[in-house]
Amino acid sequence: MKKEFKTLRILVVDDNSLILMSLSRFLKKIALVKTASTAEEALEAIEEQHYDLCLLDFTLPGMTGLDAMKIINEQFPNTKVAIMTGTLLNEAMKEQVDDYAYTFIEKPFALSDIAGVVERATVGLNQ
Repeated sequence: MKKEFKTLRILVVDDNSLILMSLSRFLKKIALVKTASTAEEALEAIEEQHYDLCLLDFTLPGMTGLDAMKIINEQFPNTKVAIMTGTLLNEAMKEQVDDYAYTFIEKPFALSDIAGVVERATVGLNQ
């Protein structure tokens, strides 16, 4: 009997178009990828379609990544959130990120770092 594999779905959220393009191109080799440039767009996308993993920029125009992360965790608990940031976080922010995020990705990052995050986030997905 053939084993059925679930298609991995990843949402990438960043206001930097270069990051969106490079992550999308890299991740499309292993997953269905959607991009968004604001937290509001990301929440709309998640309402329409389940995502296994959301790579979410911390600093976004409008709603912050931190606020979006909290909403995703509350309303879509099956979506793991990885926060991406190049901003130094104060202790209170770090605690909130630790409480809600699956993991933290410091910018600048290597694509191999992203591959590791995806691999860890999807362990057991197709079992």
